[in-house]
Amino acid sequence: MTDFLLSPLFAMPLNLCAFLLGLALYRRTNTALLHPIVGAGLMVAAVLWSLDIPYDAYREASGVLYALLGPAVVALAVPVKQNLTVVRQAGWPLVVTIAVGALLAPIIAMGIALILGATQTVLMALTGKSITTPIAMALAEKIHTAQSLAAGIAVFTGVVGAVAGPPLLNRLNIRDHRVIGIALGINAHAVGTARALEISALCGAFAALAMGLCGALTAMVLPLLLSS
Repeated sequence: MTDFLLSPLFAMPLNLCAFLLGLALYRRTNTALLHPIVGAGLMVAAVLWSLDIPYDAYREASGVLYALLGPAVVALAVPVKQNLTVVRQAGWPLVVTIAVGALLAPIIAMGIALILGATQTVLMALTGKSITTPIAMALAEKIHTAQSLAAGIAVFTGVVGAVAGPPLLNRLNIRDHRVIGIALGINAHAVGTARALEISALCGAFAALAMGLCGALTAMVLPLLLSS
């Protein structure tokens, strides 16, 4: 029985059922706090805790899903292609905005963590807070920090950004879908992009572009900075 609980035959149906239940709950309640990633994550965590299944074993058994993260992120280029004319019109201001956001997001997070007395491991993992999970995990391996911690921080950042971002931007009277998309893409990466697509295709296109460029810049520049 123990071997079954640690195998893909248990982990994969668990993930699928948790997501479908989380999605149904989200659609029924229509509240951002019950986003499918939040609801499904809590359900999976509850099952792992109740059955005393180690996270490392669960992660290994869910290897297929991790392998599909990359293609899923690449698929987000579709809305960019569909709105390419509008994206091109943004030009250099868009590129500069994304570059500054990619630089400031991890610096601010690391600065706050440093003030609060975070360890070096946590500080290194925070460097990938604003890039999507597959890139964050690859980057964590490159800079020799904990992959599980980097992935957890990336997912947590994405969920919080996707849940709190749109209401906050609305309170600030920001209505431009291009601006909302950029903010969600930089600060909440893939989860934020999925939330942006719920707002509009244009918002999703700018979020996907911001997420992709932010991840690429971080992955290229950060290892060079840390090795210098």
